[in-house]
Amino acid sequence: MSERTSKVEQALRREIAELLLRGELRDPRVQPIAAISVTGVKVSPDLSSARVFIDALSGEVDLKRVLAGLNAGAPVLRAALGSRVRLRRTPTLRFEADDSIARGRAVEQVLAELAAQRPAATEAAQDAPDDDAPDDDAPDDDAPDDDAPDDADDDDARA
Repeated sequence: MSERTSKVEQALRREIAELLLRGELRDPRVQPIAAISVTGVKVSPDLSSARVFIDALSGEVDLKRVLAGLNAGAPVLRAALGSRVRLRRTPTLRFEADDSIARGRAVEQVLAELAAQRPAATEAAQDAPDDDAPDDDAPDDDAPDDDAPDDADDDDARA
């Protein structure tokens, strides 16, 4: 993505959010506006169209209804954007639900479950007998055997 495209996306996201907060769109389906967040904008390479991603900050908001209201009012927002953002051609707007926050929450939940299982597995491994651990009663293979002849003493006796 080019730097210009990125700047256009940021400017559109900021201006659309501000237009919504100022009440530029008076559709009752878009209420309460404070519970709606413009999470991102993706413009086409030729800047003729833009996908605007919306998420509801509250579980009480019917996102499908809000999106229907926003898509119905897209021409009004596009006209308002035309006077606020300096572009040769103002892109057409299409509002979509942003599910990245919900997906992020699901990933965090799975990671938390795995983290909760890890200490339980570690404790079980520590409580289980270790077959590789040396027995205190078993003879140590590295220790010298008292019954075996000492080769160093034999060398001294021959010399």
